[in-house]
Parts: sequence; structure tokens; C-alpha cells
Amino acid sequence: MKTRAPRDGGFTLVEVVIALAIIALTAVVLLDRRVEVVRDAGRSRDVRIAWFLASQKLGELELDTSLWQGQGGSSSGDFGEVGEPYARFTWEYMIVRVPVETVDPLSTPTPQKPKEIFRIGLKVDAEGLGEPILLEAMFPVPEAKPAAPAEGTPPPPAPPGGAPK
Repeated sequence: MKTRAPRDGGFTLVEVVIALAIIALTAVVLLDRRVEVVRDAGRSRDVRIAWFLASQKLGELELDTSLWQGQGGSSSGDFGEVGEPYARFTWEYMIVRVPVETVDPLSTPTPQKPKEIFRIGLKVDAEGLGEPILLEAMFPVPEAKPAAPAEGTPPPPAPPGGAPK
């Protein structure tokens, strides 16, 4: 009968191939996960920038008194004026004048002066952002101030019985 010679301590080709396959599979999974982490970090950065730009735009709209007259309006554009990296972020707003019911349920129904508010909707979006940033705000309609008398016009007549003391 033939006896086999003892093995010289080494690995067979099959063992080496299996080990390389396991290492390759692990490397592919880890690299794929790393790509996902980098992509998620970029998306998170974009969402943070979009929120910042949206709050900045809402502040600009609130300070622009020409928008808060009449029935409202709408417009759209991008943030290129802020800086070149922000030009890919777009904005769109709509301002609408909305009547508001102001009846006190505890008081007797008396005719009340109708109230109105301006409702503003702002959308900020960018490619790769996923979902756009949507903001909605409400502002009171400014009360109409009485017009100041024009120069050269006489003062209003005194009330009957003289001026009140």
C-alpha cells in the first residue's frame, strides 16, 4: 500500500481563492457603504444650506413693503446673487391676501370690521435635494393710515362748539 507523504505546511489553491473572495466581498461592501455615507453627508449639507437660504429669503420678503400691498403676488428665481455655489438653489414664492373670520364666540353677534392677512408660501429646491423646503407664514394686513393733508390745503374745520378742552 502506498503511503502519502505528510503535507508541507502551506495553503491549497482552493483555500487561497476562497480567502481572496471573502476579502473582495468585504471590500466591496465597505466601499459601497462609504459612498453612501459621503452621499448622505452631501445631501445633509444641501438641506442645511436650503433651510438657511429659505430663512434668508423669507426675511427679505418680510422687509419688502412693496409686496404687502394690493392682493399679493408671486415670483421665482435662484440664489446666484448670494454666491456662485448657491446658484443651483431655486426659490419660488406666492403671497395671497386672505380674509379671516374674527368673531368672538362669547360676545353677541355684532358686525365687525373684516380682517385680512397675507399668507406667503415659499419653496426652495435644488437638484439632488430630495424634497423641496416649504415654508408658510402669515402676516397681518397693515391698517390703512389716513392720508396726510397736502401742502397748501386749509386745516379741517373745528368741531361745533369750539375745540374740546
